[in-house]
Amino acid sequence: MSKVLNTSILMCGISLSASALAQAQTPPVTTQTGAPSTTQEQIRNAEAGENAQQGEDAAQEQEIVVVGTQIKGAEPTGALPVTVVGEDRIAATGSVSGDDLFRSIPQAGDVQFQEARTTGNLNDARGDNASINLRSLGTGNTLTLLNGRRMIPTPGTQTENFVPVQTVNTNAIPLGATRRVEVLRDGAGAIYGSDAVAGVVNIVLDNRFDGLRLDARYGFADGTDESTFGFKAGTKFGGDTRVMLFGSYTHRTPLFASERDYTASEDHRPRTVGTPFEGDTAFDNRSTSSPFGAFTVFPSTIAVRQGTVALTTSGTFHVEPTSNTAAGCSSTVYNGNLCLRSGGITGASSRVLRYDENPDRTIRGGLDRYNLFGTFSHDFGSIEFFGEAGYYRAELDGQREQSAPLSSAQITVPATNYYNPFGATTINGAPNPNRLPNLVNVPAAGLPLTIVNYRPVDTGPRTFTVTDDMVRLLGGFRGGFGDFDWESAVSYSWARTDDNTHNAVSNTLFQQALAKSTPDAYNPFNGGSQPNFSLGDATPSDAATIQSFLVEVHRISKTSLATADLKLSNPRLFSLPGGDVGFAAGVEVRRETYEDDRDPRLDGTITYTDSVTKRVFGTDILGASPAPDVKAKRTIASAFLEFAVPIVSPEMNLPLMRSIDLQLAVRDEHYSDFGNVLKPKVAASWDLFEGLRLRGSWSESFRAPNLPQFYSAGTQVSNTRTDFGFCRITNLNAPCSGVSTLEVRSGNKNLRPEESTNISAGIVLQPPRVPRLVITADYWEIKQRGVIGIQGAQNQILYDLLLRRSGSSNPNVVRLPPATGQTVGQLDFVQDNYFNLQPRKIRGIDLELSYRLPDTPLGTFNIQLAGAHLLSFQQQPSDVQAELIAANAAGLLGPGINIAGANSLLRQNGNPRWRATANLTWRSGPVRAGVLVNYVSSVEDTGPTPVNGEQFQVDSWTTVNAYAEYNFRDEGLLGGTRFRVGARNIFDKDPPLYSSNFGFLGSLHNAIGRFGYFELSKKF
Repeated sequence: MSKVLNTSILMCGISLSASALAQAQTPPVTTQTGAPSTTQEQIRNAEAGENAQQGEDAAQEQEIVVVGTQIKGAEPTGALPVTVVGEDRIAATGSVSGDDLFRSIPQAGDVQFQEARTTGNLNDARGDNASINLRSLGTGNTLTLLNGRRMIPTPGTQTENFVPVQTVNTNAIPLGATRRVEVLRDGAGAIYGSDAVAGVVNIVLDNRFDGLRLDARYGFADGTDESTFGFKAGTKFGGDTRVMLFGSYTHRTPLFASERDYTASEDHRPRTVGTPFEGDTAFDNRSTSSPFGAFTVFPSTIAVRQGTVALTTSGTFHVEPTSNTAAGCSSTVYNGNLCLRSGGITGASSRVLRYDENPDRTIRGGLDRYNLFGTFSHDFGSIEFFGEAGYYRAELDGQREQSAPLSSAQITVPATNYYNPFGATTINGAPNPNRLPNLVNVPAAGLPLTIVNYRPVDTGPRTFTVTDDMVRLLGGFRGGFGDFDWESAVSYSWARTDDNTHNAVSNTLFQQALAKSTPDAYNPFNGGSQPNFSLGDATPSDAATIQSFLVEVHRISKTSLATADLKLSNPRLFSLPGGDVGFAAGVEVRRETYEDDRDPRLDGTITYTDSVTKRVFGTDILGASPAPDVKAKRTIASAFLEFAVPIVSPEMNLPLMRSIDLQLAVRDEHYSDFGNVLKPKVAASWDLFEGLRLRGSWSESFRAPNLPQFYSAGTQVSNTRTDFGFCRITNLNAPCSGVSTLEVRSGNKNLRPEESTNISAGIVLQPPRVPRLVITADYWEIKQRGVIGIQGAQNQILYDLLLRRSGSSNPNVVRLPPATGQTVGQLDFVQDNYFNLQPRKIRGIDLELSYRLPDTPLGTFNIQLAGAHLLSFQQQPSDVQAELIAANAAGLLGPGINIAGANSLLRQNGNPRWRATANLTWRSGPVRAGVLVNYVSSVEDTGPTPVNGEQFQVDSWTTVNAYAEYNFRDEGLLGGTRFRVGARNIFDKDPPLYSSNFGFLGSLHNAIGRFGYFELSKKF
């Protein structure tokens, strides 16, 4: 067998045959999931036993990788905490998606890229997307590798803490071809470069499979089902060439919110009955934009009356059903069972007019996912060629409620509208049948009306199809000379996402439909369904008119990643009294590109001009803010150096120093757009005696600003904020309500990398008298500097209030000129660019126990317990936040103020103190069974108003997965057949209540419920 194969590196670590390790006297150190890592003595024993292997294939059938070093064949220090998710654990998740697999890792953190998120619409990374977020540091702080090299980020971006973030799509991982997943729970910027702040995730594919295996699976839960078909084939030609090919197809039906009692409505207040938060409107997420519209006359200074009765308040009125007007209508009956009432839709009596969006929504979309992956290798003797080729495609169909107008593109109903209650006295040469009688201050030509709140739900819900494509190609050579090993490869990855929204509303075409003076005009004054005011529109407008303003919208995003690298290593560069010094060095060049091509109706190519006000808006899509196209690229060149230094060896027989090993590393990366980053790392392990190891590390890591953060320009978003600077400028105790606020966020080419210092210290217990038992405990601490974020529009507005009360103002809060009687003008927009925030510090403890019981008459039992305990999550406030916090404490901002985004973020809408898993696997002959328990502790919901100073507690959540299988081992027709049956969330545990649209916290919990499945596999 060639030296190339003896020292082959699968994933940035050392590769050893499992058969060799099996001959070692010392049992393997087991990490979280049962896949062993190794001690120095085990490697020595393994090397001594390699000559006794029965064949080359047996030696390579299984390999154990020690993550965290790039030195091939070196003795690992054991200084770094590593979690390995092996075959049993993957089976116990009972899933075909990477999302479910990674959620079962306690250190995985909150999952922000997920379908239960409803905030971003077109600006979200919709589709078959899921993220990994080790330590909850934030998406993008975890480096994800496939077979040792970077995976491409998915093209879709979304905001997290109000800044755009990117992630590797874990659902694109070919799970059926995955042998194991390795998680380095330590900062690794010196070894791997950018993004490895919280750690590194390695996905190891099975490239040694021999034969042909066909798989079929059917799974189901209430309201949805899922079918998967796959194959895996591998063979070896002539002893020198090996080929493996994997393919799978998954079809999933959609899950509608109406299928779950707790998601069927956005009004979750019934679930708070009997609690201190009973009736809190934070649990009622129904929208004020409903078929019962609110409008402001244009110009808004006109006070409209019907006789002596005021129809408007500050120019505003809304439509109400007569059955809901306990305080009486402001107008005479309008349109049969409707009337007009002054003011907006506010107060308890108007709350029933809010629109319930959940009946229009899917929790999970229907999905077709395709995955094809192949590996190839050929041994030329002294040199080996290796290659990879992968293709992923997913088509996801989802559904959302129809949008409503935003302040970033206001819609005015012309006076010519046939149904305008303040329309002209005559229309089409005849008396206007829809103008209210006895109007005062309304001219004969009528008044236009600006839409304040209205949702055209008679169009039907919007549907969307998100198509993701991803290609990965890699080829390289590896070989050796003397004690040196070398490896070089080039790779190219390309990804494209087409987010296609159907049934979108064109602002221009919508206003044209509103301008019609004939009965086929669009009617926004006909209200919604009665008596179920929150559900739908039973009096839709003309069908042909509706179709006239519906359009499709595309957001096409692309990313690419090209790399070329060369690595050189020597496990025996020279010798010290403690042993051989290992060495590795390498260079890498990579090129990253990002392109976000918005629809012409969103990027300013096709604008919308209000025909009444003549204002020009950058978006022609109802409910969507304008967004410019982004096209960016960068080139990164890097070099690293690493040493493995043995200080003390067992042969030296020193008391309480069985062995001491060091790892020293440094890496420099040069970015074409902002310069150099240099990061070091030091790690050590100290074996006091056999069975007791202390370990620790100190390192610096970094995350480079992603391309959208660096290059995006002028992205506009509309959110509801409270304009304290307007309503409290003269009276700090004045009550304030939310207003639609336009926020402009831009990239910043002066951004610096987010930098971090990582410290870890741990202990490993492996009692010699209790073979196969391993207990580990690790303390970790991450101090980040320059975290990229924004001040936040609400904080900017509060700062404007503080400055204005002292005679100045915040230039980032742009206001209109004050109207008559106003001290300050209304909000125009808030400028809130990305910048490097103040430091934050996160601390925690990881605990793990792994034990394989001695063989018993009942079979073999394996137990793995793992827990991640978050001790603190502290964000130091920015200068502005610190000033606001001090002012708030001094009462200078008025009552009911909360300064967001600073101080402790522990348990705040995520970041639970505890995440834990317990995995039990049992084998007996052809039978195998497993149970996986997942636990997430409680968190706080900051949306509801605190009661007695306490935030609403989102309960802890425990789910149980289980499976059993039978393997037919005879040589008959069923030989090589495996049958498996199982269930995820076997006890059908509902997610705990949270004040979101769906009523649960999607980053931690899910609404799938009990999901049963059957699998049939046949190997030939």
